[in-house]
Amino acid sequence: MTTHPYVTVIVPVHNVSGHIGKCAKSIFEQTLDSLEILFIDDCSPDNSVEIIQQTLMAYPHRKEQTRIIRLTENVGVAGARKRGILEATGDFVIHCDGDDWVDKELYQAMYNKAIGNNLDIVICGFVYEYIGKSIRHTPTIKHSTGKDIVKNWYKGTIHMSCSNKLVRRSLYSHHDVLPWIGLNMWEDNGLLTRLLYYAQSVGQITGPAYHYNRYNDNAITAGYGLKQVNQMIAIAENLSLFFKSKPDYTDFEKTLNAFKYLAKLNLITDSFGNLRRFRQIFPESDKIVSELDVNAFSTKGKVRFYFTRYNCAPIFIILFKLKNIFSNWLTR
Repeated sequence: MTTHPYVTVIVPVHNVSGHIGKCAKSIFEQTLDSLEILFIDDCSPDNSVEIIQQTLMAYPHRKEQTRIIRLTENVGVAGARKRGILEATGDFVIHCDGDDWVDKELYQAMYNKAIGNNLDIVICGFVYEYIGKSIRHTPTIKHSTGKDIVKNWYKGTIHMSCSNKLVRRSLYSHHDVLPWIGLNMWEDNGLLTRLLYYAQSVGQITGPAYHYNRYNDNAITAGYGLKQVNQMIAIAENLSLFFKSKPDYTDFEKTLNAFKYLAKLNLITDSFGNLRRFRQIFPESDKIVSELDVNAFSTKGKVRFYFTRYNCAPIFIILFKLKNIFSNWLTR
């Protein structure tokens, strides 16, 4: 019988007071008893921590399993995840964002699948939660090893979120896989791609799901600018360096080109200067365009992709400029 908790749940906490109560409640009510719950307070300026403490009072059986770790400075989600990973003692690790929530049977189902099938990573479905509607997405895993998933990702993408993947903790510790500090946009892409490289076996469950809050205006993905795009480009660069250090690097070139292209495509907004940069950076990634799975893009991203693919990026930029002008006019 293991002396470790079965599962460690890591929750970065920063400015999520409107949502953290629901998040914490969904974790405390998990049917899996053997949990370690780590809330990483990234110097949150609001009363998120007080809400966690108040919510915990209704679940005394979770008190000894729960720790609130306050960081001494605001380091962003990548730094908060890193601290949680280093503090974790569970056999498996999973992340949950502070503005999201989970079905109460989720971690039990994922753990049972991992143990029953000797899996390194278990993936669950997720539900996009909008105001007034929910959209369920169930990923289809076509390969049973992490390396094969990464090799083929460019033509069969899966959502690279940390929050719907239960990961054997030894993948982190034995291979020194940690988030890259300061790169908070796409930090999960950088983390999961490396974990999958080392995963011998990957499976999935159906049924219980992770609920992805799409109506939180404070989320890092709710809106982003050039700073975040530069972080995405840096993630692609770091992944390239990671794989170039491996003997089977060439097996992953197409997927690396996909990441590079996806990152730089976000330069196409309302700036012709950024269009020039788009054409200069990662020129080797342009050859993946015809093979790239369009499901890698959001709905908005697909529009940008098709304009760019068919050499109409200047038209997209002009339309983007007109959209901004019209939006500013309406808000006067």
